[in-house]
Amino acid sequence: MIFVYFCIFNPAINLVNPCKSPNMISILLVDDHSIVRSGMRLLIKEHISNANIDEAKNGDIAFKKIMNTDYNLVILDINMPHTDTLGLIENMKKIKPNIPILIFTMTGEYAMAKRYLNSGVNGYLNKQVEDEEIMSAINTIMSGRKYFSKSLLEAIAEDKLLDKSENPFEDLSNRELEIIFHLIRGETLTQIANTLSIHTSTVSTHKARVFEKLKINNTLDLKDLARAYKLI
Repeated sequence: MIFVYFCIFNPAINLVNPCKSPNMISILLVDDHSIVRSGMRLLIKEHISNANIDEAKNGDIAFKKIMNTDYNLVILDINMPHTDTLGLIENMKKIKPNIPILIFTMTGEYAMAKRYLNSGVNGYLNKQVEDEEIMSAINTIMSGRKYFSKSLLEAIAEDKLLDKSENPFEDLSNRELEIIFHLIRGETLTQIANTLSIHTSTVSTHKARVFEKLKINNTLDLKDLARAYKLI
């Protein structure tokens, strides 16, 4: 059975009691859109009949579930209200260091992929991909490997070939980079503050610091610069 295979051949998954239900594979879907969770549930159940699937609509619910359950995979959106996703991943890794995480998001793949891969996730996937690639990513990660899409590998290769060491976005902190993508999407400071559960003044401070680092004056300049470095 698939789960027995993981228990025997995948020592990287070092959960508290990974083999307590040899007939079940536990997966947590974390996304604020119920239609996305429902679609993913149907897709996974179609291909993995012994999957036990839990759902969470935000980071707080997800973290509580992770504290109480040993999941074989967490599929996580990175753009949810009231959720600091990088902080959530950091806390998840503190209590379950080897928990496999697949980022599943609409946010531009290369824009945030490197940051999240550095945070310890096992794969990064855009929601626009076909079902076959979703299942390929899930199976790859659950077999103990990292998943990199073809488009991401091509972007990384181009980055290395062109030696883009002077990319100004590389100097931004994780929080600053996260905020600029909210700004690019046209969100207000209040909306960003609500999403990240921080004060509006904090967002304003980060915005000002980002504009200073990037030597730009407004959001239009930000979008132009982001396009120039293929972040959007």
